[in-house]
Amino acid sequence: MRFLGLIVFLFCFNVNAGELSAPQIAVEKYFEYFNNKDKNALDAALDKPFIFNIAGKVTRWDNYHEAVDFDGLEKSGWSYSRILKNELIYADDITAMVDVTFSRFNISNEPILKSEVVYFLVQRNGVWKIKSGFINENVSLGK
Repeated sequence: MRFLGLIVFLFCFNVNAGELSAPQIAVEKYFEYFNNKDKNALDAALDKPFIFNIAGKVTRWDNYHEAVDFDGLEKSGWSYSRILKNELIYADDITAMVDVTFSRFNISNEPILKSEVVYFLVQRNGVWKIKSGFINENVSLGK
Protein backbone atom coordinates (compact mmCIF):
# COMPACT_ATOMS: atom_id res chain seq x y z
CA MET A 1 0.00 0.00 0.00
CA ARG A 2 2.86 2.42 0.76
CA PHE A 3 4.38 1.62 -2.63
CA LEU A 4 1.11 2.56 -4.35
CA GLY A 5 0.98 5.81 -2.36
CA LEU A 6 4.55 6.62 -3.44
CA ILE A 7 3.68 6.02 -7.09
CA VAL A 8 0.62 8.28 -6.83
CA PHE A 9 2.73 10.99 -5.12
CA LEU A 10 5.44 10.83 -7.81
CA PHE A 11 2.84 10.96 -10.58
CA CYS A 12 1.20 14.03 -9.03
CA PHE A 13 4.59 15.68 -8.58
CA ASN A 14 5.43 15.15 -12.25
CA VAL A 15 2.06 16.50 -13.39
CA ASN A 16 2.49 19.62 -11.26
CA ALA A 17 6.09 20.13 -12.42
CA GLY A 18 4.78 21.57 -15.70
CA GLU A 19 2.76 24.31 -13.99
CA LEU A 20 3.84 27.92 -13.97
CA SER A 21 6.18 29.10 -11.22
CA ALA A 22 5.14 31.88 -8.83
CA PRO A 23 7.19 34.51 -10.77
CA GLN A 24 5.54 33.42 -14.03
CA ILE A 25 2.12 33.71 -12.40
CA ALA A 26 3.04 37.22 -11.23
CA VAL A 27 3.78 38.14 -14.86
CA GLU A 28 0.48 36.59 -16.00
CA LYS A 29 -1.34 38.71 -13.40
CA TYR A 30 0.52 41.82 -14.59
CA PHE A 31 -0.79 41.24 -18.14
CA GLU A 32 -4.28 40.69 -16.75
CA TYR A 33 -4.12 44.01 -14.88
CA PHE A 34 -2.72 45.71 -17.98
CA ASN A 35 -5.55 44.40 -20.16
CA ASN A 36 -8.07 45.56 -17.54
CA LYS A 37 -6.34 48.99 -17.43
CA ASP A 38 -6.27 48.61 -13.65
CA LYS A 39 -3.65 51.18 -12.66
CA ASN A 40 -3.98 50.48 -8.92
CA ALA A 41 -3.41 46.75 -9.42
CA LEU A 42 -0.47 47.49 -11.74
CA ASP A 43 1.08 49.77 -9.11
CA ALA A 44 0.68 47.01 -6.52
CA ALA A 45 2.15 44.35 -8.83
CA LEU A 46 5.38 46.26 -9.38
CA ASP A 47 8.22 46.99 -6.99
CA LYS A 48 9.15 50.62 -6.47
CA PRO A 49 10.91 52.18 -8.15
CA PHE A 50 10.11 50.33 -11.36
CA ILE A 51 12.79 50.48 -14.07
CA PHE A 52 12.11 49.96 -17.78
CA ASN A 53 14.82 49.67 -20.41
CA ILE A 54 13.11 50.05 -23.78
CA ALA A 55 15.40 50.11 -26.82
CA GLY A 56 18.29 51.24 -24.64
CA LYS A 57 16.40 54.12 -22.99
CA VAL A 58 16.21 53.61 -19.23
CA THR A 59 13.29 55.16 -17.37
CA ARG A 60 12.34 55.02 -13.70
CA TRP A 61 8.91 55.42 -12.14
CA ASP A 62 7.68 55.34 -8.58
CA ASN A 63 4.26 54.25 -9.84
CA TYR A 64 3.49 52.36 -13.03
CA HIS A 65 0.43 54.46 -13.76
CA GLU A 66 2.89 57.31 -14.50
CA ALA A 67 4.49 55.20 -17.24
CA VAL A 68 1.50 54.00 -19.23
CA ASP A 69 -1.14 55.96 -21.12
CA PHE A 70 -4.00 53.64 -22.00
CA ASP A 71 -5.78 56.31 -24.05
CA GLY A 72 -2.65 56.68 -26.18
CA LEU A 73 -2.34 52.91 -26.55
CA GLU A 74 -5.95 52.66 -27.68
CA LYS A 75 -5.42 55.48 -30.20
CA SER A 76 -2.52 53.44 -31.62
CA GLY A 77 -4.92 50.51 -32.17
CA TRP A 78 -4.26 48.48 -29.00
CA SER A 79 -7.19 46.59 -27.52
CA TYR A 80 -5.46 43.92 -25.45
CA SER A 81 -2.20 42.00 -25.06
CA ARG A 82 -1.61 38.27 -24.89
CA ILE A 83 1.38 36.27 -23.65
CA LEU A 84 2.67 33.84 -26.27
CA LYS A 85 5.64 32.51 -24.28
CA ASN A 86 6.25 32.72 -20.53
CA GLU A 87 9.55 31.09 -19.58
CA LEU A 88 11.30 31.15 -16.22
CA ILE A 89 14.99 31.67 -16.98
CA TYR A 90 16.29 32.14 -13.43
CA ALA A 91 15.03 31.96 -9.87
CA ASP A 92 16.39 31.87 -6.36
CA ASP A 93 14.70 32.61 -3.03
CA ILE A 94 14.28 36.35 -3.61
CA THR A 95 14.86 37.10 -7.32
CA ALA A 96 13.73 35.71 -10.65
CA MET A 97 13.84 36.46 -14.36
CA VAL A 98 11.02 35.62 -16.75
CA ASP A 99 11.33 35.77 -20.54
CA VAL A 100 8.03 36.72 -22.19
CA THR A 101 7.01 36.95 -25.82
CA PHE A 102 3.75 38.82 -26.22
CA SER A 103 1.52 40.30 -28.88
CA ARG A 104 -0.71 43.32 -28.85
CA PHE A 105 -4.02 42.99 -30.67
CA ASN A 106 -6.51 45.46 -32.06
CA ILE A 107 -10.28 45.34 -31.55
CA SER A 108 -10.59 42.97 -34.55
CA ASN A 109 -8.27 40.47 -32.79
CA GLU A 110 -5.52 41.15 -35.35
CA PRO A 111 -1.95 41.31 -34.04
CA ILE A 112 -0.44 44.79 -34.29
CA LEU A 113 2.83 44.10 -32.45
CA LYS A 114 4.90 41.14 -31.34
CA SER A 115 7.77 41.68 -28.92
CA GLU A 116 9.90 40.04 -26.27
CA VAL A 117 10.55 41.35 -22.77
CA VAL A 118 12.60 39.98 -19.90
CA TYR A 119 11.19 40.83 -16.49
CA PHE A 120 13.29 40.91 -13.34
CA LEU A 121 11.22 40.13 -10.25
CA VAL A 122 11.89 40.42 -6.53
CA GLN A 123 10.08 38.80 -3.65
CA ARG A 124 8.76 41.25 -1.07
CA ASN A 125 7.03 39.84 2.04
CA GLY A 126 6.30 36.59 0.21
CA VAL A 127 4.87 38.30 -2.91
CA TRP A 128 6.61 38.35 -6.31
CA LYS A 129 6.77 41.85 -7.80
CA ILE A 130 8.15 43.02 -11.12
CA LYS A 131 11.15 45.28 -10.52
CA SER A 132 12.26 45.94 -14.08
CA GLY A 133 11.67 45.07 -17.69
CA PHE A 134 14.07 44.92 -20.63
CA ILE A 135 12.85 45.24 -24.24
CA ASN A 136 15.33 45.49 -27.13
CA GLU A 137 12.98 47.28 -29.53
CA ASN A 138 10.99 50.46 -29.21
CA VAL A 139 7.61 49.50 -27.74
CA SER A 140 5.23 52.32 -26.89
CA LEU A 141 3.51 52.68 -23.55
CA GLY A 142 1.05 55.06 -25.19
CA LYS A 143 2.84 58.32 -24.42
